[in-house]
Parts: sequence; structure tokens; C-alpha cells
Amino acid sequence: MSITMKIRMIMVSVGASVLLVAGTTDAFAYPVKDAPDLTNNSLYAAGKLPAAKCAKKPAKGKTLASVKKHVNAVVACMNDTWGPYLKEAGLSYLPPRMEITTQYDMDCRGRVLKADKSAAFYCGRGANFIVQIRPDWLKASDDVQIFAQLSSAYGEHVLNLVDIAEGYNALHADDGAEMSEQLRRYNTQAQCMSGVTAKSLWSALGYPAKEAGRLVSLAKAGGDKGKVGMFGQGSNLAYWVNRGYSTGNPKSCNTWTAPAGKVA
Repeated sequence: MSITMKIRMIMVSVGASVLLVAGTTDAFAYPVKDAPDLTNNSLYAAGKLPAAKCAKKPAKGKTLASVKKHVNAVVACMNDTWGPYLKEAGLSYLPPRMEITTQYDMDCRGRVLKADKSAAFYCGRGANFIVQIRPDWLKASDDVQIFAQLSSAYGEHVLNLVDIAEGYNALHADDGAEMSEQLRRYNTQAQCMSGVTAKSLWSALGYPAKEAGRLVSLAKAGGDKGKVGMFGQGSNLAYWVNRGYSTGNPKSCNTWTAPAGKVA
């Protein structure tokens, strides 16, 4: 394994604790070449994700038990929708290993978890989907924020299943700026996939149509507050979530052939 790949594996599976230099916004500053699992993945030919046929989600409530029930129902709907879709397209599918907890101090990317903030994160090596429930989700007046975090983590699960995560790990980068742009392409693609998931599940689970736009604003706010070098600008995260939701098609989430400015 090359030094570049070793570093990249650390960034995806364990996490980067430092902010890398943001890539340039030239049209194709670092084009991704000779990586068909990324630029021409079979997922892009699978068509739109069908409308989900799940039962309406249970109310979030204000207790740990009711929030757990709510989370399990939402993720089960994701499994029931993505599983048949991927299998019909000739792609492999396994549900993620769910763990709902209150015990973790940091996620698998090495990011410290705030004691008062809930989180959903995905650890690719073991396909572990971990949901950390804190008081904010119990107190929240609605559940849109919960869906946003769950669908983002599930987007990473889909990328892992179709070998995009593996293709990303195998990329060569000449310097930190190129590696940083590649990481942003990966993260913005996961965000776009969350939009695709939302398009499919939103109505079936009983979310109000007028609340769908909040997914975009939440993505923008998260990007503006986060590490731009790793995740991209808030405006770009919002662009990709909206693109995924508008089309409902994973084909629209091919960030690997997008201009650098769209993943900056």
C-alpha cells in the first residue's frame, strides 16, 4: 500500500484532526482519472430511487425510548428502500450494523462528540451505523434534523456498498491540496445521496412537504460551521443535497466529474 493510500485510509476511517489546504476552484484543478468505480460507477445507471413504501414514522417524542423507536423506524425504511433497489440493479446490499448509544466521546473519524449534541456517523470498515443520542434530540420540537443526520450517514453506507469508498481510498494524490479536494468530492457525494434518500422517503414517512427545504438549509449551515477543507463550503453542500433531492437519482450525485468549484 502506498503512503498516499495509507494517509487516505486514516482520513476516511479514523479522521483528519487538522484542516487541509482547500483546493483551488479552477474548473478541473485535479481531475479524477482512471477510476471507473468513481466516475462511471454502476450505481449511476440504476435510475431513480423509487418512492418508499414504508409506514409513517412513529412520533419522536421526548424520551430516550421514543427517540430510539423513531430512529429505528427511519433507518429501517432506508434499508427497505435501498436494499431492493440495489439488488435489482445487480449491486450488492447488506444493511448497516446499527448501534444506538449514549456512550461515545468521539466518532470513528476522530472528531470529538459534544456532550449535548446528538450525532449519526458511519464507520466504513465494519459498516457500522452509529447513532449517539443526546438531550438535544429529546428536546427538539421536530425531527427534520434527525433525518438529515441519519440520511447523511446512510449516504456513506451506500457509497461503501457500491465500492465508491474503496475507489476513493485507492486514489493517488500528489499533495495535500489534491487529497483535500478528493475528500470533499467523497463527502459532497454522500450529502447528495442523502438528498436522494430524502426524495424517496419524505412523503412515505410523513414529513411535511414544506419542511423538505430545511434539509438544504441545514446542510448549508453545517458546512459553514464545519471544516471547509474536508467537507466543502456550505453553499456547495446545500447545492448537492438539493440536487439529490430534486432528481431523486444517484446519477446526479457524480461529484467525481464535477468542476472543482462545485466541491470547494
